[in-house]
Amino acid sequence: MAMEKNTCSMRDLAFHYEAMKRAEPLGRFMIVFDIDGTILDARQSALNLLQAYDQEQGTGFFQGLTSEDMPGAAHDMSVFLREFAFPPRVREEIAAWYEANFYTRASIPGTQRPTHGVLDVIRWFQMQPGTCVGLNTGRPEKLRRETLRLLEDLGGEHLVEFPDSLLFMNPGLPATVSKVHGIKEFRNQGYRIVAVIDSDKDNLRAMAQADPSGEMLLLHAEAGPDSSGAEVPLRPAAGHLFDLTELITEKRLPRPIELVWHGVDDDAMLRAFLVSSVQWAELHVRLDAAGRDLIVRGRRFSDLPAAPGECPARLDDFLYLLGEAGRGVKLDLKDPGLTGRVLGLLRDVGFSDERVWITINSEEVKRGGLKLIMDAFPRAIKQYPVDGLEPLMSSSPGEAREYLTMLSHSGIGRFSVNWNTPKARRIIVSLQKWGFEVNIYDVPDLESFLQAALLLPRSITAYFNFPKWFYTGILSEGERPFRMMPARMAC
Repeated sequence: MAMEKNTCSMRDLAFHYEAMKRAEPLGRFMIVFDIDGTILDARQSALNLLQAYDQEQGTGFFQGLTSEDMPGAAHDMSVFLREFAFPPRVREEIAAWYEANFYTRASIPGTQRPTHGVLDVIRWFQMQPGTCVGLNTGRPEKLRRETLRLLEDLGGEHLVEFPDSLLFMNPGLPATVSKVHGIKEFRNQGYRIVAVIDSDKDNLRAMAQADPSGEMLLLHAEAGPDSSGAEVPLRPAAGHLFDLTELITEKRLPRPIELVWHGVDDDAMLRAFLVSSVQWAELHVRLDAAGRDLIVRGRRFSDLPAAPGECPARLDDFLYLLGEAGRGVKLDLKDPGLTGRVLGLLRDVGFSDERVWITINSEEVKRGGLKLIMDAFPRAIKQYPVDGLEPLMSSSPGEAREYLTMLSHSGIGRFSVNWNTPKARRIIVSLQKWGFEVNIYDVPDLESFLQAALLLPRSITAYFNFPKWFYTGILSEGERPFRMMPARMAC
């Protein structure tokens, strides 16, 4: 029986999927997802609906609640409502209204949010050859158009698509019967079902009984109460179910994406970078505290004064070591007017165009810095940050595209987006649709790195604090160690 081997782990799903692919390399495979409680955050859906009840009925029963207060099993509110001091009649009225409006209110774009990580997992499987994602939902067939519109709204910024042909909806049958029919329909289309992910244990039991071969891996998507009271052999998920770091290993990383080690600004980070396979080192270039020498330091002295004994690395020293190692250097010029001096150092050390990458901002462009780079290293990567353009991209996309095209014609070859910028995904997807190369930077951890990689940018600049992959980068700029020199030596 398939239920006996189930776990709530993306690692198990990855192993099971790879085993089936090895056994039948040319097979047509499918991962099947439920919608409500699996793709859609069940707790958020429940909160939205109760707040809609308050608004429609003119009550204030559910003011102050958050999604964290909601039950995991959002379909049945009867148990949750017992926690409120409602008369039985009022509780029954609310439960009936909730049930009658559950699917229609949960089909309005902009009112729902996806479960953490689920769209990234779907994106990953949709990228795999011979593999697709099917949806098997208890939603009534009459809501097909509204459901597809909601899914399109959710999936756009993750580059996820939900074809109509791969959506099975309830034709008016009991939920468990409809779910079994959905699996049979996908099999009739020629798919081998690798796994089914559903928020209802009764549905999982029914589908397990319809799978005598035990081939399907069945994953329970949430930890809500079990309506039948029967025991299900599923272990609770560690962290969250849709954990990309359990699904994607370094060998499965999408290719080709150029990788950049963010902030190689001290000896420790330089050593960690040089023993890695990452090709590009990003250096933050500034003037020293006296305003004379070019140094490598992430934080400006006005924000983080020099600590006693601190001696920032000299840019020429780091360039020499990186040049000897045959690595590429990505230079982020933090102080104004440094372009000419930096280009001179690059020439002196012997860097060729293909190993030079310079970030230049609008002020430095106005000073003529871009022309200097074009003259000295015409084939180098010239990068321009566009985080501040989001309002223009939203309000006047044509004007934004025209501005970026002008920069591109001037020599800018890549546009960078901070992963932590609000609406970063929207900016990235828009840039790619317009045909521009994108670098995603300031990527803090492994999960964020994998999320960024699934968007297939031209490059990613990350801290490489990935213990699971044995990379030992820093957590953030604020945790950076500084270089100490013996007391007898002068900086």
